[in-house]
Amino acid sequence: MHILVITPGFPENENDTSSIPAMYEYFSALHCEHSKLKITIVSIHYPFRNLTYFWKGIKVINCGGGSIKFPFKILFWIRTIFNSLKINKQLQVDVIHSFWLTESALIGSILSKIFNIKHICTIMGQDAKKANTYLKILPLKNIIKVALSEYHSDYFRKSTGLNPNYIIPWGITYFKIEESKRPIDIIGVGSLIPLKNYKLFIDIVAKLKEDFPSINCILIGEGTEKSEIVKEIEKKNLSKNITLTGQLTREEVLLKMMKSKILLHTSNYESFGLVIIEGLASGCYVVCKKIGIAKETKKILIIKNIEDAYFGIKNIIINTKDYSPEFSYPVADTVSSYMKLYKTCTFLNG
Repeated sequence: MHILVITPGFPENENDTSSIPAMYEYFSALHCEHSKLKITIVSIHYPFRNLTYFWKGIKVINCGGGSIKFPFKILFWIRTIFNSLKINKQLQVDVIHSFWLTESALIGSILSKIFNIKHICTIMGQDAKKANTYLKILPLKNIIKVALSEYHSDYFRKSTGLNPNYIIPWGITYFKIEESKRPIDIIGVGSLIPLKNYKLFIDIVAKLKEDFPSINCILIGEGTEKSEIVKEIEKKNLSKNITLTGQLTREEVLLKMMKSKILLHTSNYESFGLVIIEGLASGCYVVCKKIGIAKETKKILIIKNIEDAYFGIKNIIINTKDYSPEFSYPVADTVSSYMKLYKTCTFLNG
């Protein structure tokens, strides 16, 4: 079986764990567990170079689109299609798997018609929202659509009136946590962008500081709101309480989580929330809104406002000693679900 993957971006090498970590985990496990499965990945934009390389034994062809804007990006769509035609000529493609209901899904739909095979698209994030203009031009009924959670599925349904065909959660590889006294009280991880709502993160820490003057927090990530976040931290007199680390590798992030008591994730939207399951697997308590796969449990506190967060976090800091890890979403389950789907598509191709 030969799977052709169309994606806007893919890790540029085996050490690039920060670029789309969910895909890093999935394709690592897929290739490891099914080494005879032929996988070819065509990336439209990232890495920002026109090159072909092998990633963990998987052939990756990057078209070098970079951050080019429409209409010039059409040239790179054509290059993606041309490369895919060459791939199919060398070894017949059985299934197309695109990521994001955007340009990659559009190209995947064109190729599925040319090759007369099934096209799967994993809806990755905000592409499930009505603001995604591609939803108006994509042949959605002809695409096998995969959402990442019930929450994600509901968003897509409200945007299009259609249900995803499947819900397949992301998973992570098991890792052993390092014993630690957890000197970090609160950790935040994510891009410093408006969606992640780090103004709320800062406000919650400011309120907690009234009870815990030496509260120790770190915020990991880079983004367009960094300067505003720095100003807000200084304004609230939290420079000694919140440390901005910048971008870290995924391995470094997990080590920081293992030294933290609470993952505070203030994002207003997550299709899945890989960071949530990483936090749980690292032994953290998770405090977040009702987003992605987050549901109230012994280790997950769902909040609606700053007051919920304040009282919940205060209780955890004072009373909690149990930081045992929880692995609820193994990547093997993700691989198994997609393999069944690939086989079904191959059968339906006739």
